[in-house]
Amino acid sequence: MAVGGCAPGIKLDRPQIALPTAYEATPGAAADQVALDRWWDRFGDAQLVELVDRALADSTDARTAYFRLREARAIRDQSLSQRLPTGNVTGSARIQSGEQFSGADLFGTTLTSKTYSAAFSPSWEIDLFGRLAAIGRGARANYVVAAYDYHAARISLAADVASALFDARGLLVQRNDATETRRIAEELAATSRLGLARGLVSGADTARLESDVATARAEVVRLDTALHNAKRSLLVLTGRADAPTDSLGIEAQLDAPPAVPATLPALLLTRRPDILSAEARVAAATAQVKVDRLALFPQLTLQGSGSITHTVGALGGTNGLWSLASGITLPILDRPRLMARLRATEAQGQQAVVAYEAAVQAAFRDADIALFTVTNDRPRLADLTRAEERSRFAFDAARRGYGIGLTDLTTLLQSERTWRAARTALTIARAQALTNVVSAFRALGGGWNPAAPATAPGHPPVPLPIAAEQPSTSTSPLS
Repeated sequence: MAVGGCAPGIKLDRPQIALPTAYEATPGAAADQVALDRWWDRFGDAQLVELVDRALADSTDARTAYFRLREARAIRDQSLSQRLPTGNVTGSARIQSGEQFSGADLFGTTLTSKTYSAAFSPSWEIDLFGRLAAIGRGARANYVVAAYDYHAARISLAADVASALFDARGLLVQRNDATETRRIAEELAATSRLGLARGLVSGADTARLESDVATARAEVVRLDTALHNAKRSLLVLTGRADAPTDSLGIEAQLDAPPAVPATLPALLLTRRPDILSAEARVAAATAQVKVDRLALFPQLTLQGSGSITHTVGALGGTNGLWSLASGITLPILDRPRLMARLRATEAQGQQAVVAYEAAVQAAFRDADIALFTVTNDRPRLADLTRAEERSRFAFDAARRGYGIGLTDLTTLLQSERTWRAARTALTIARAQALTNVVSAFRALGGGWNPAAPATAPGHPPVPLPIAAEQPSTSTSPLS
């Protein structure tokens, strides 16, 4: 016992967490839990809901997360079984036959015996100092880590699908705008060619307009390519990588995004799976430190053995043998290696504490930036909308003036390019406003329900009793 008594006591540092009481921007009203669980329902967009739900069910990312969780659950069960007795049962059967000759018996007598035997050798480690209990706590903590990682993967997937859909819609709107720009350029070029034939327009002006036609056509091709690629990415995200892009209908609409619910920074500690996963990793590291520290203590093992043999036939009978012994292991010569391992484990635990602090800081950064961005999107969109309206009015006026000879070509082209730039900026901003709201929901920890089981097509659901599996606060430095 003196050997274990020299083992150093180790306690991981408490995480240093400092969060403000409120965000600098609060774009919406207070929200309940359900509003965040399935945030994509708040958009009122049937296609968005369908694509996100399909991705969460069929995508390779979702299925990979499911099987990682099943693996972690099996590893947990394997670790917990170490507290149970172990042992093997063996059995054998033997038949012997022979001839016995005596007296006048010329042919002899056949003697047959059958022997059956079975043996059992159990072994059980007595958890004197709590090493096996610490192993169990670590196994449960690692399972909790996997459960939160499962949810984090699905949160990212839902956000990626929504962002990809809004990007594709934005590209389609831009393509339609580019098609309109091409049509206008072709009309102006045709008018200029007629004027050139009548000697009313110079060849240089006509060439400039024909150059604009070629540029407009190239822009349509570029946007066609970008739209195709965006649709292909969206099909991959939803588990339909082999489907033709034409099977995915995209509408050229960019609706106003929903309001992001107002929450408090402190809620990140219970809503963000990455923070909860980091916390569970600290609990697992704490348990591992205790396991490695208790490896310096003696280990008591009970070992038993038993066998029974039954013989049928000549000299038949039954024999049994039982024994029970105990053994104690003292890690004397192995102590330097165990001490070095303990120091390494303690350093890994301190890294887990720092990683938890970093996760909290990163989560607050993400949420604060996302909410501030969403709040500023409103006046920005209003200004861009007005800029597009006024530049379009200016272009229409310049075009009418050019038709009656009151406006020169340079003024016309300049007004057309100004309107085109304003229109493109507005389209990009409207699509970006939608993806910014998606980022805000993601940053606030939306998109998951702790009570829902893990699922995958064709496989049984895996329950996620996260609250029940959460390691005891008495073993965690977060308590």
